[in-house]
Amino acid sequence: MNDHERFLSLFNQQVTLSLNTLEQIPAGLWTSIPADSETNYLGQRISRITIAALAGHLMRAEYYWTTTLSKLAPGEEMVPPVGIPMLELADAGQPLVNQYRQVLEHNLNRLRALSPQQLATEFTFIGRRYTVQGFLWAIYAHHSYHYGQIDLLLRQQSYLPPEFLELPELGRLIA
Repeated sequence: MNDHERFLSLFNQQVTLSLNTLEQIPAGLWTSIPADSETNYLGQRISRITIAALAGHLMRAEYYWTTTLSKLAPGEEMVPPVGIPMLELADAGQPLVNQYRQVLEHNLNRLRALSPQQLATEFTFIGRRYTVQGFLWAIYAHHSYHYGQIDLLLRQQSYLPPEFLELPELGRLIA
């Protein structure tokens, strides 16, 4: 298994675990803010961190990145999606989970189609240089970071999510 195949396998398992967790969350937990403070914000677009806001942020960011990576020329700068029209989000709960499952399939199809030359393409994002393959691991880290926030929000509301490494795939080597 090469690095790209490893990434695809782990990313699919990680996002699927997140979606399986989100699918089980009671309706009242999606938008509540159990520990509010002035620092409970996520950039310019999310004024208060909620499970719904985090799930939407993950879906939008992953969609933007997977759609943009294949279009980058060597040395190009990938701009952050500030001011760029984003996906319209479904309502919190099962509609958002269903939308995210569709976006995951779109993302995986785009990523599977990347050629070895595209994966080796170097570009800049927020002042840092990456290869496309290296940035894929940054996407994985980004998802893990925000899934951890979702986990904490659930625990603050007395809801115990599944263990992080209990990935859905049981029948084959994950990576």
